[in-house]
Formats: sequence, C-alpha cells, structure tokens
Amino acid sequence: MKKSCALILSTFILTSNISAKESRVIKSSLELFQKGSYAQVLEGLSTLKETKSNRATRNYLMALSHNRLQNYDKAIPYFIEAIKAKSVAEDIYYEYGQALYANNDLTKARIAFKKSADLNYKKDSSIYYVAHVSQILEENKTAKAYYTQILNSDTADTALKQVARFQIGEVLLGMARENEDTQRLVKQFVLPQMDKAYEVDTTSSLAREIKSRKKEIEREFGLDPNILYNGKRISSKRWNLSFTQDLNHDSNISLTNDLPSSAASREESFVFKTKMRAGYDFIVNKRFIINPELNMSLKSHTNRDAETVKSEDNYDISPSLNTSFEHKAFNKPASLFFNIDYNYNSKYNTAMQRKAFYSRSTTYTIGEKFKFFSKGDTSLKFKYKDLSSHTSTLFSKTKSFSVDQLYLTSSSSIYMFLLSYDSLDTYNNPKNATNSTLLRVDYIKPNILPKITLHVGASVTFVSYTDANESSVRGTEKTITPSIKLTKKINDKLKFSVGYNYTKNTSLKADYDYTKHVTSSSLKYTF
Repeated sequence: MKKSCALILSTFILTSNISAKESRVIKSSLELFQKGSYAQVLEGLSTLKETKSNRATRNYLMALSHNRLQNYDKAIPYFIEAIKAKSVAEDIYYEYGQALYANNDLTKARIAFKKSADLNYKKDSSIYYVAHVSQILEENKTAKAYYTQILNSDTADTALKQVARFQIGEVLLGMARENEDTQRLVKQFVLPQMDKAYEVDTTSSLAREIKSRKKEIEREFGLDPNILYNGKRISSKRWNLSFTQDLNHDSNISLTNDLPSSAASREESFVFKTKMRAGYDFIVNKRFIINPELNMSLKSHTNRDAETVKSEDNYDISPSLNTSFEHKAFNKPASLFFNIDYNYNSKYNTAMQRKAFYSRSTTYTIGEKFKFFSKGDTSLKFKYKDLSSHTSTLFSKTKSFSVDQLYLTSSSSIYMFLLSYDSLDTYNNPKNATNSTLLRVDYIKPNILPKITLHVGASVTFVSYTDANESSVRGTEKTITPSIKLTKKINDKLKFSVGYNYTKNTSLKADYDYTKHVTSSSLKYTF
C-alpha cells in the first residue's frame, strides 16, 4: 500500500494541474490513511471539491477508506468513479473485487479479480478469488481450472496451495453429487484430493480442518474405513503390538494343602513373566474382520531349589486366526465370530535339566456378540479344545460354553458378568475327568483417581469329578478367587498396574484344600 500511495501522490502532483490546497489535502489524506485513520481520511476528502484533476485520486482514497471501515456498499460507487477516471492505483481492481465480494455481487467481483490478475497485482490471490467465486456460483469446472492454476504457479505460497488443493476436493464433491455414481466418484477422486491437501502441510491449522472434513464426507457416503457395514466403529489402528513384563509373588506355587503337616513342603517364589503380542486387522468389504495374531510368553521363577517350582518354568507360542462377520441383531451392531487358536507349551524337565515339549493344543471357538440390552454387549461362546502332551495320560478334550454380559453405568463404570461351563474329558486317565462351572463378576471404575483405573473381581468355581470313586473322595470342590488391580496410565502407550489375588480351594478331602496369595505388578507398552 505504501508503494501505491507514493505512486498515486507522485502521479497526482506531476500530471495534474492542481492547486496547492488540493495537493495539501491529498498528501494529508494519504498520510492519515497510512496511519489507519480512515474516518479522518473520509472527513478530509469530503471537504475537497471534486475536479477533473483530483477525481481519480479522491474517489480511490474514499473507496479504499470505506473498504477498511467495512462499508463495502459505500465503497463500490467510489471505486466505479475512480476506474472511470482512469486511476493508476495498481490494487484498484483487487480492492474493488473485495468490496463487490463482501457485498455479494459475485459476478462483478469475479470480473474485477480477473482484471487484477491480468495486471499482475496479487496474481495468485486474485486467481484464488476467481476460483472461489466460481465455486460459490456452482460453476465447478471453471472453479477447478482456476484452482489448478494456483497449484501450477511458481509464486503461490504453500498455504495458498493447500487451500486451493482443499477447495478442488470440495469442487469435485459438488460435481460428484450431480452424478448417479456419487459414492464411487467420492472414493476415487474426492478423498484422494483431500489426502493430497492434507499432505501439503500436515502441521497447519487448515490440515486439522481438512482431516475433520474428510471424516464428515466419509461418514456421509458410508466410506469411513473405521465404520463397518453394521454401523460398528473400530479403531483406526490396524496393528496391535504390545510388550508386557510381569513380576509376581506366588505364596503357594506347589498348591500344597493347608494341613499343618504339609507346611514344610509349601513352596513360594517370585515369578517373572514376559509377554509379547502382535496382530493385524484386515477389513474385508466392511463386513468381515480377519485378525491373524501371535502371542508368546516366557515364565521363570526365582526359587531354584525346589524341583516342583523349577518345573513350572515354561514358554508358550500361540498363533491364532480370529475372524468375525459383522451384521445386525435386534437392529444393532452384532458380530458372529470363529477363532482358531494353537498353543505350543514347553516346560522345564527335571530329568533333562532343560525345557522340553510339554503340550500342544488347538482350540476352536464360535460365538455371537450382540446388544440385546441397551446398557452393554452380550456374548455367547462355544469352545472345543483338543490337547496332546508328552505323556498320553494328559491327553484331553474340553467342551466349553459361556455367556457374558457387560453393563455400562451412566458414570462410565463397567460391570462384567460371566457364566461358563467346561466338560474336561481325560480319556486316557478317566479319574481326572471333570465338569466345572464358573461364576465371575468384575467391576471396573476408570479414573477413580487421575489416570488410575480400579478393577475389582471375584469368581467361584465348582468342580465335580465324573469318576464315581474320585467323586466320592473329593466331592464337589469349590474355588473362590477375589482380586483387585489398579492400573496407572503413564501415557498413551505405557501402563503400570499392581494387583492382588487370593485363592481358596475347598474339597471333601482335606488333602486337596489349599490357599494361595499372589501379588502382582505389570508394565505394558503398546506400540
């Protein structure tokens, strides 16, 4: 603007037959304008009688002052007079276009901005306004052509190019809406354009708006990759990779009975357990989730004196394939799932003085997760497990059925109820075959303290032996296990927890009664 004012003043003085008073008023007005005293500019110029020699300058300055005061409707007539008087101000068409644009006179505004671009005044910004006005007028092809000029410009800055790229996406969206195959066009052309706009500068404030706008478009046309066909929202993170380190203390690893005579044989130890989990969710047609997963764990004990404790050292390798079909039940999102889990377990062999194969098993699970109650999901599962071991007496087949129910309270607390039934067939050693029923209740309270979650649970298990002799000796055994755990969220990836579990088993025969206490700590990092 300073450059324009200097040019206007010098041109006015050199080319006009003016009086000293006119020169003084014009010069004073230019100085006031540069100071931002627009009202005083208007006041001073209103006292200046318009002549042929001052017409262009007087009308231009009055128009510009009205623009700065946002009196756009008053500015427009002065711009028209200044242009008729052949004003030499290089920004006159740009400023005129601004006034017309603000006054919603869009067709004339576009003409003014085109002339501004032709005069190379703020060419890139002028072209942007031509494109934007064309977009408002729903002349999408014209708008796209002018936005593309900005993208191809060597002088346009990054911010303007990002805006232009973003608006091309909006223009293409408008064009797609006019076509019957809207969804395909949005997916093929609009969303990729939004991605390109975001990548121009991912740290800008506009980048956040682009990201938000893209999600709106995806939701509108059913293209959100994180919303499945049945309306279920899933995490945008497809990888699941975590590492966990546990340190526990077990007061009765050997499960020695509670008889006083057995106290000396009870073994305790600290237990180190390292776990790794990796998986990936493949989404197919927004109806199927296929999740291959690998779990591995390594457990060791600090008590190296007792063979019964050392023999519990082990490692597990457990690949699995989890699949689900997403559908609706009771007019709400539901999942029909089928999982296959394989487990290889190696334990410390006292005779071999090293870890060796202990067991392998394959588990098949089929179930349905649905929302019958408004407060939480209900799950029904059936499992079949086939286990083989290093000795045939440990071979077994297990059939399980379970039902669990979540209940979410208005205060964001969660209750979990579980009922399961297991039938264990140790077909090579029938006396160990059992039927068991488990009842469990859990309560989870997020943020009971800042970033600390409370988890309290209790379970009771009833075990009966199918062998008549074993049943008459042991009866129906009952195991009660209350527990408590506190988890601290250190950051989005790291969590630390401490807990306590109490186990009490009672049997018809006192030799099988036992008690154990387990205190635990765990550090989990999720990548």
